[in-house]
Amino acid sequence: MNKKNLVLGGILVILIIFAYLYQGPIKKWKANSNKPDNFLAKINVDQINKIEIIKNNENKIVLEKNGDRWKIAETKDFYVPKNTAKTMIENLKKAVESDLEIVSDNADMKKEFKTDDNGIKIKIVQDNSDIIEFIIGKHGNNYKSSYISEQGNQKTYLVNSNLNSVFSRDDWYDKTIFSIDKTKISKVRFQYPNRNFVVEKSVVEDKDEWNGVSPYKFKVDNEKILEVIDSLSNLKAIKIPEQKFEGTGLEKNLIIIQITGEGIDNTIMIGDSNGDKENELFYAKKASSDNIYLITKEQRNKLDKNIKDFE
Repeated sequence: MNKKNLVLGGILVILIIFAYLYQGPIKKWKANSNKPDNFLAKINVDQINKIEIIKNNENKIVLEKNGDRWKIAETKDFYVPKNTAKTMIENLKKAVESDLEIVSDNADMKKEFKTDDNGIKIKIVQDNSDIIEFIIGKHGNNYKSSYISEQGNQKTYLVNSNLNSVFSRDDWYDKTIFSIDKTKISKVRFQYPNRNFVVEKSVVEDKDEWNGVSPYKFKVDNEKILEVIDSLSNLKAIKIPEQKFEGTGLEKNLIIIQITGEGIDNTIMIGDSNGDKENELFYAKKASSDNIYLITKEQRNKLDKNIKDFE
């Protein structure tokens, strides 16, 4: 190989190396150098202990970390549903770890993206100190992203996280009254103002059999008692009312049903109607909590029983 070919070969190698660097590391560096800093990156999601949410400039709700669950602040004992809390944390982590894309640096455009005062205002508190305040605007075009803006910043960004869907919800309350493994229930006590009776489960030839044991022994149709047990084992409220006992009728002991069994001892109390003729609901509470719920008339009627209803 002559000297000229060696020179040409060397030039070719240099061009190949340059092309690789330009298309690879250099191109990546240039792209990254143009990316805005993610102002959410200062959040350590696992260390958040409070989240304040303001929607429509007036509907404020505060969520506080309580053990492994999120409690609704200033309530007796109401929590965020576990699946909702899980989705919230997952999307916050995704937002913290995502790249941001600037979609506007014009303050007047914030109205278009709803990252102005009409957006969802979020305050993150970590280790009992305010970490950041930002605004969540509309969905992105793919409905998997959201427009956001830091409080006091004229810029609007697109983040690859569905924050809008997570924080735009109106109802954060877990409406679950009971969620029980019904196979472990072995005894049900029914108490009403004018009657009381108890049914128990026994195993006969490897089959569950329900019978009345009080105030006297009576036969029970398994299918009929299982309808009640199905209702009690997965009982959810339809609505959370104002948390005051006055006017609920819960002190009248109109319906009290206790279910017991393996690791189970739960009691439901049902009071008066809410008085709404078009959407009649009934007040209910657990004996173990002061939380007041509203259940439907159909749910209530399934628990208003006589001994003859099980024959």
